[in-house]
Amino acid sequence: MSIYKNLNEQQKEAITTNEQYLRIIAGAGSGKTRVLTTRIAYLIEEIGVPENRIIGFTFTNKAAEEMSGRLKALLGREQVQARLSTFHAFGARFLREDIGILKRSTGFIIYDEEDVKTLIRNIAVERGHEKRGDISKAAIEFIGSQKEKGRDAFSYKPRLHGYADEVELTEIWKTYEIRLEEMGCVDFADLINKTIQILEEHPAIRAKWQSRYDHILVDEFQDTNDIQYKLLKLLMRVETSLYVVGDPDQTIYTWRGANEGIIMNMDNDFPGTKTIILNQNYRSTQQILNAANTLIKHNKNRVEKDLFTSNDQGDPVVVYIADRDVDEVKWIYDQIISMRLNVPGFSFRKVAILMRANYLTLPFEKFFIHKGIPYEIYGGIRFFQRREVKDILAFLRILLNEKDNISFERVINIPRRGIGDIALENLKIAAYENEYSLLEAVRHVQD
Repeated sequence: MSIYKNLNEQQKEAITTNEQYLRIIAGAGSGKTRVLTTRIAYLIEEIGVPENRIIGFTFTNKAAEEMSGRLKALLGREQVQARLSTFHAFGARFLREDIGILKRSTGFIIYDEEDVKTLIRNIAVERGHEKRGDISKAAIEFIGSQKEKGRDAFSYKPRLHGYADEVELTEIWKTYEIRLEEMGCVDFADLINKTIQILEEHPAIRAKWQSRYDHILVDEFQDTNDIQYKLLKLLMRVETSLYVVGDPDQTIYTWRGANEGIIMNMDNDFPGTKTIILNQNYRSTQQILNAANTLIKHNKNRVEKDLFTSNDQGDPVVVYIADRDVDEVKWIYDQIISMRLNVPGFSFRKVAILMRANYLTLPFEKFFIHKGIPYEIYGGIRFFQRREVKDILAFLRILLNEKDNISFERVINIPRRGIGDIALENLKIAAYENEYSLLEAVRHVQD
């Protein structure tokens, strides 16, 4: 089959091995996305698995789209029924079908991070705190942290040595959950948490979803957190196959709950797990890999592997330590000019400068403008986070759900209507006293 073209032996083994539980340790640049998508094509074309009985989880929508495109190319058609999505996208689909068992509407609105912060701040103000004061900030962090761990506000017991003011933060959290339900909304964490709740509490629904999938595949498995892993296990029957691809050396999301112990100890939960290591790199020179191998050996909890490549040796890795940001910018500028003068076919488009955060681009922008160096900045505000897009979405949300107070509050003065903070607070009071949403309160006033 053409799907095996240009694969190395380790990649072929990872694609065609038929153990029930497979853990693919894929080093950087070793073709893990190709292996994962080719595995799905192998299951469909060679094993005869019905497409709709395969589900793959990724960590970004972009990765899911890329994998879907590759799978369509491998199969030579435009329509593929195997489902590829993020954990949260799966949760949204699950809840659209089954959240009714919790007596919630399937037409729920999903609040993003900004909506969540607005709601929490509003609740904090109602409880006598400053809108952007310490309690409000702590409540946003506290609620987010607890929900990422899958905890429930109404069973949570404040700790003696937890957050400062944890009793008050817990009360804000409870009110927050009540408001979400009243408005017919969920937040991002709910997409997984409520899915897990339903699967755990309702065996018939769990059995229904388990019966849909024979093969579950997971990309970037090293970044899986505990609640995502719990969701995976709840979707599995005894016969379900689990195929994961990841690399403990590339775990970068521990700060948001990623648990590298999940990939390291997978064989404890799934005895008989077979491990295959992909360590041939197709992206870098050997010099870069030598530096990376030497550095990563200092990690304690890892699967041993040394990346190698058939690419050129390449130039040695150079480390420059600057005392000031201006020195760093000047040094990088000098390297670019040197390449421009000495490298045949040089183009500024072939040069990339990677940075830890967007604000660090400013010194480079100033210097490059002064020197006449063309540049383009990638990143910044995502499409759905742009103000005008969020405003339009808020209007659409209100059309779908008139109890969505956060969206109403966002657009009450778009376009400007001369409604000040005092008028808005009076409207909130009237709405609260009459158990109306803000939009319902406006209609009542007009009547």
